[in-house]
Amino acid sequence: MKGRVALNGRFSHAHHPAGTHVASFHLFDAMLRLERKRDLVVFADPSSPGVEEWQSLPRTVFCPVPFRSWSRGRCQLWEQLVFPKLAHRMGCELGHHPMNTSPARPGVVPSVVTLHDLNFLLHPEWYHWSFRWAYRWTCLPGLRRAKAVAVISQYVAKQVEKRFGLDLRHLRVIPNGLVPLPEVEPIQHVPPFLFAVGSFQPHKNLRRLLLAHQRLRNEFPDLELRLAGLPEKGFSLGADLRNSLAAPGVVSLGFLEAHSLAAHYRGARVFCFPSLEEGFGLPILEAMSQGVPVVTSRTSCLPEVAGDAACLIDPTSVDDLVRGLRMMLMMSEPERNHWIQVGRDRAARFSWQRSAQAYLDLFEEMIPS
Repeated sequence: MKGRVALNGRFSHAHHPAGTHVASFHLFDAMLRLERKRDLVVFADPSSPGVEEWQSLPRTVFCPVPFRSWSRGRCQLWEQLVFPKLAHRMGCELGHHPMNTSPARPGVVPSVVTLHDLNFLLHPEWYHWSFRWAYRWTCLPGLRRAKAVAVISQYVAKQVEKRFGLDLRHLRVIPNGLVPLPEVEPIQHVPPFLFAVGSFQPHKNLRRLLLAHQRLRNEFPDLELRLAGLPEKGFSLGADLRNSLAAPGVVSLGFLEAHSLAAHYRGARVFCFPSLEEGFGLPILEAMSQGVPVVTSRTSCLPEVAGDAACLIDPTSVDDLVRGLRMMLMMSEPERNHWIQVGRDRAARFSWQRSAQAYLDLFEEMIPS
């Protein structure tokens, strides 16, 4: 029973999962399915899609927790106060927390924390005061006391080293992976459209994207901008965004399930991801894997993830965003095929199985023999 690792599946609370929830699920799913010599004890809600299957996997001890019926605050209290005790009781010598937060006092079960970004700390103006207050107590103490911090890009690693002074003994770069989307037909019988994916948060830069789209409609009158995503609690959004979302040619799709998401990627002329700040930027890899040319920012981690497989723009400049989108809309078919091929090649480099194995190796390193 000794030597187990506890996996904190608090992300299974989400009914409309955002990027960190999705990444956490796929990481755990890959880890639990890999052949391994150590038991993993996973605390998660079996009613969350895909989670129930974990109960029958080898060397997996499944502990059901009704996260989806709890408030976010109750989930956080469970993580802070209950997880350390349950993990110790189950014979765990390490706990993995995949969504930035972790117990401020982990006790006898030390933590490995996955940090997706430091936006809440570096850009407090983007967040509601209550969100900032909560993260002050649920994230920062746990990061400082963690036995190891895994970050999802070199960009985030540099931020953490600068902000917290963590050395390489405690900091590891393990990129996210990519899950193949369903094989579906692209959506048909619509005008040509730009596609964007992401929750309506300030750093997603929606306002400039909406302005760029309206300017492009002077040249491409039928061009639509289709947005997949939802507003998210805890973020401070400007009052004018709702009006911008009602502009001509803008279609808000809300949360899309995998089949509809894949169909929109495949039907788009261009995928747009002009984010101001990201820790990884998974949607650009999803778009590349589905064969759509990508326009994204030359800031934060996005050049690191995109490589030479995307058109990079200055996300603070509507003019530059218009330039990049226009170039991708007007390119010839051979040029389009080139961008599609280099994008598929780039996306193929990222695998959840590879990421999961890196975490399992890290656990072995952190648990004394």
